[in-house]
Amino acid sequence: MTSVTADGEGTGRVLEARAAMAGAGFANSVLTVVIAGCIAGLPILAHIVHPALGVLTATVLAGLCAWRMPQTAIVAIFFALLFQNTFVSLAVNAVVSDDDFDIIRGYNFVTVSVTWLVLTIGFLADWRRRNTAIDPFVKLLVLLYAILGVYFLVGFALYGMTAIIYLRNIVTPLLLFQICMIAFVRQPIRIGHAMTILSVLLVTCGVVEFLWRETWLGLTNGYAFWERAAGPNYVTMDYDKKLAETGIVATGLLDSFRISLFNTPLLGDHDLEVMRMFGPNMHAISFAYALCFLCIFALYRGNLALATALFAFLVLASAKGPLILFLLVGASWLNFRLFGAKFALACHALVMLVYAAAGIAVGLSIGDYHVLGLMGGMHEFVVNPVGRGIGAGGNLSADFDKIVWTVAQAAGRTPFAVESAVGVLFSQIGVFAAAVIGAYVWIACRIFRIALMTGNDLHAAAAFALLTMVATGLFQEEAYFAPLALAVFMALAGMIIGAAARCGLLAPVSRAPTLS
Repeated sequence: MTSVTADGEGTGRVLEARAAMAGAGFANSVLTVVIAGCIAGLPILAHIVHPALGVLTATVLAGLCAWRMPQTAIVAIFFALLFQNTFVSLAVNAVVSDDDFDIIRGYNFVTVSVTWLVLTIGFLADWRRRNTAIDPFVKLLVLLYAILGVYFLVGFALYGMTAIIYLRNIVTPLLLFQICMIAFVRQPIRIGHAMTILSVLLVTCGVVEFLWRETWLGLTNGYAFWERAAGPNYVTMDYDKKLAETGIVATGLLDSFRISLFNTPLLGDHDLEVMRMFGPNMHAISFAYALCFLCIFALYRGNLALATALFAFLVLASAKGPLILFLLVGASWLNFRLFGAKFALACHALVMLVYAAAGIAVGLSIGDYHVLGLMGGMHEFVVNPVGRGIGAGGNLSADFDKIVWTVAQAAGRTPFAVESAVGVLFSQIGVFAAAVIGAYVWIACRIFRIALMTGNDLHAAAAFALLTMVATGLFQEEAYFAPLALAVFMALAGMIIGAAARCGLLAPVSRAPTLS
């Protein structure tokens, strides 16, 4: 009887200890998210006092966090990408000029850049004791940075500020990949609970926005934000673009939010209208990709309830690219589990080829703007395989609103690359675009090899998602260039590769002998 009682007491103590650990872990995750919110919000408040103070605040906070708390730094990056524009919207009435408005929306990139710089300096300082298993990835990154650096110098001389914007868009996925790889290879990092909290916050924002749009706009000061965003800034041409693409004149803010279901003519005429959701990041496509990423992250880690909520809002966001991505990943994961790895990878590759070919064929037949933009980029590549420099063409080009879409449909292409990340890359950096896109594919294949060893569902899903994102870039500029699209999947890839190298799943590269 005594032993039974002792066993019962021992079991109780174990359960109490586990509960205490779980509670401490949750409290730590909440604190992590609070710190992340401060890193995203305080620079904006400081900028209102003085722009230099804003930059200094963003730099110091991100640098200290990356130096002392790399786990929190990674969460801070995700938080800033998801919620920074909400802070901008709340503070927009105190923003003096359009230039200031554009600058404060770029503080999330300051956070990314400073975090990358601090972690990279730490990595180089400890170079002799590095884990050589990540050497191939480091060499690849150095090569890509060199290529992009040369083309940026050319582009900046020709296109000025637009080159800076496109360099940021192109390099962000690579920076996030490197940040996460270095952080995860150096020490065990757990961000699952923090990502769950971010997901719950995102769903909560989605509920309010979907059910009570006017309340949401009031709470976030949305009318003031969109009035400023619809002005002469380089990132929005929503009203003019809607008129050019659909012929529909937006008479007010809410009218500009209305789109045909999934924004495609393939489902019929414009009678099937929905009110597009923009989320706390104030960008519809990015919001949908964020929902897709977090849904995949939750589902393949076993959090079915949270994944269901995220998926519901993914459908309500009415963005076909992220939804197709989620469904294709799910189908390939089932093949992976039911029929084996080789069959799943072969099927996924075949589906991507069919998806690309069918998308181009159908797009050309109906005069789809994304395919016309892709054809415009490939035409420029044929004419000039070397490339025109980073900043040439694209949706952010000053000449974008001069495109006559009826003329482009008749010609079968736009006059320069737009609406297609692949088309823009080949137009800007020429043949070297194959190196950038090929790097994404190679990294996805390396993740898939890790999934074969671990059998981890999230690893397999990440590989399939990254391959799908590569194909999606044919038909959508945001697929590569929106920070919450390809970049977050590259961040997940960095986490997986870094952790795999630390655990010995990647073979270390033998060091060259040194002279004593």
